[in-house]
Parts: sequence; C-alpha cells; structure tokens
Amino acid sequence: MQYTLENSRLTLYPEGRIDAGNAPAWESEIFSVLGTHPGAELVMDAAGLSYISSAGLRILMKLRRQTGKAFPVLNASPEVYDILHVTGFTELLDVHRRLRQVATDGCELIGRGGNGAVYRLDPETILKLYNEGTSLEKIALEKKYATAAFTAGVPCAIAYDTVQSGHQYGIVFELLNAVTVGKAVHENPSLIPEAGKAMGALLRQLHATELPAGVLPRMTDRMNTWIDYLEKTYLAHSDAELLRSVLHAIPERNTLVHADFHEGNVMRQGNELILIDLDDISAGHPLYDLMAHYICHVMALSTTPETACATTGMCIEEIQEMYRYTIQAYLGTEDAQALDIYGQRMQLLSLFFTLIYLAKGKDSRNLTQARAQGIIDQILPMFRQMVPAILEAVHALAE
Repeated sequence: MQYTLENSRLTLYPEGRIDAGNAPAWESEIFSVLGTHPGAELVMDAAGLSYISSAGLRILMKLRRQTGKAFPVLNASPEVYDILHVTGFTELLDVHRRLRQVATDGCELIGRGGNGAVYRLDPETILKLYNEGTSLEKIALEKKYATAAFTAGVPCAIAYDTVQSGHQYGIVFELLNAVTVGKAVHENPSLIPEAGKAMGALLRQLHATELPAGVLPRMTDRMNTWIDYLEKTYLAHSDAELLRSVLHAIPERNTLVHADFHEGNVMRQGNELILIDLDDISAGHPLYDLMAHYICHVMALSTTPETACATTGMCIEEIQEMYRYTIQAYLGTEDAQALDIYGQRMQLLSLFFTLIYLAKGKDSRNLTQARAQGIIDQILPMFRQMVPAILEAVHALAE
C-alpha cells in the first residue's frame, strides 16, 4: 500500500478491494506503517478503493480507536461512500465523497501566492488551487471565514464547489469576466487613479467591519504562533521577547483584516472590487493589513522587485503609483508631510513584520532556511536597536 508523509500528515492510499481474503495482510501493513511514524496525523485517501467489506470495516474501527478521533477518509467513490454511510461509518469517521476533477492545462494563471495559485477555468469561474499537502479542513475553514465576511457586508468571492486537480485541492468561485486589479491596471495604466482610490475605499470598508469575538481567529494568536516558531528555529529567547513586546503593544480589535491585501488578491468585476484569497482573514488591528500592504508595495520593491511584480501583476512604476493613491484614499489626505510621517513609521514597523513574516512563509518553496537566516542576520541587529522607536510608531499609528 502506498503512503506519503508531509508535515506530520500520514496519508494512506488503499487500492482495489478490501475483503476477507486480503484484510489480514492489509491490517498488518497499515499498522506497520503507523508504528514507523508514531504521532503522525492519519488521513486515508480512498480514491483507489473500489470496495470494502465488513472485514475492512473492522480495521477502520481499530484505526478509529487507536487514533482516538474521526480521521479523514477522502475521495470515497459513490459505492464506497454508500457502504460507509449504511454501516454508520460516516458518523464515526470524517468521510468525504470523491471530488470533481478539474484540469488547469491551458487555463490562464491569474496569480500565485504562498498558499497556491488562482486560475481562470472559463469566462464565469475561477479556481483557487492550493499547494499540495493543504488539507480539506483548512479549505473548509477558508470557506467558513469568507462566508462570515460576506454576510457582514464585505464584498468577497464565495466558493460554491470544492474540486481536485491531481493531488491538489481547490475551490471554485463564480466571477463573471472578472480580472485582478493588478491585471486591469497593467493593461490600462490610466485606471490607476480610480483603481487606487477604490482600493483605499475597500480597505477602509474592511476595517470598518467588526465581527463578534470568536467568529474569526485572532491575528494576535497567529503572530504569537509565528514568534514561537522563530524562537525554536532561529532566534534567542531575548530576541523573541523583543518581538512579543512589540506585538503586545498593538491594541486588540475585532476588526476584520485580510492580512494579504494587494492588487493580485482583489478582482475587478465591472466597477466592483471583490476580495479573494481569504486564507489568513482574521480579527485584529488594521495595522496588520497596513503593514503587509507596505511591505508588498514599498519594501519588496527595494529587496525583491520581481516578487512584488509577480504578486501584484504590475510593473514597478504601477505598484508605486497604486500605493500612493491607495494610501491617500485610506488616510483621507494628500498632505505630503502627513504621508511622509506615515511612511517613516511604516518603515520602522517593517523591521518587526519582516522578521515575523519569515515564519508565515516558512512553507513557501521560495524561502529556504539559508535565505531566511540571511534575512534575519540583516534585519535583527537593526530591529534590536530600533525597538523603542518602533514602539513609539505603534502607539502613534494605533491612535
């Protein structure tokens, strides 16, 4: 029996029939694999399973008892699903029917981020295809959070179908003839003033939206998790404590934050802007969005301009102009001095966020451990020195 192990997730791939004739051998093999990887999270991909008898069901029951929870059984065919349903195993295990298969060959690539890529399937639908190894549970959470934001009045795309492409999962959105803001601007730069102001208005709308506590994960909790990772992997305890001191200075809010707001994650459908890529949507202070926006549009242009261009779908000059119009609209001012002070404070905060975002992007194929260490070696000395000024900037911006 084939299996894979990724990020402590052990996925089994049974094939053919499991009946009285081969159940003992199957049981021996599966428990041998589990014994080799103690503590791994068990998942069963039943795409290749055509039949399971009562002898196979008894093994599933043993697995249920050993794991102590309803482990996922994915891609069950209609025949296998019916057997599991009739025998009550859909109540004992987390069983998912086989998903519709889609192909992205020849499809337009709309954008690519740390969690996956977005393709246009046809004039009416787009597909967000997650990186291999992303669980259906994580995808279900994004759909849940997007629905919460949508019902609160935030214009965002709502998924209507979960699909599979090879070994990757994805969700399909209905967005008729929509393109990213980045693509629209790149194809017609005269749109920049209008599009930049619209982006600023959308960000203000997002930050005027509050949801009841507990509906969305707290951004503070996510940031604490990332700092814990940095401490285990790269940082001395004293440096991690400095990061926590800045984090704790950011006030708690139930404000809705996107956490990855840029022109590649906003679709333009007619004159309406619609948010996509809601993996990291959270409750927190608007500073989290503003800082991510600054890093994408300002810092990245001086460090990795090719990444900034690929992420937003625009060239360097377009990114700079879009940032200017967006921030002017968001802050409600064109005063050069006020905007300069805002930029200076953002530059200070970028030292803090750049370090933390190394943990957020730890699973990215583009961020090797050596590259992360190089960034830390460059940023950390400046961060240590500037912590008092960073705290002052936080207090000023959070007013």
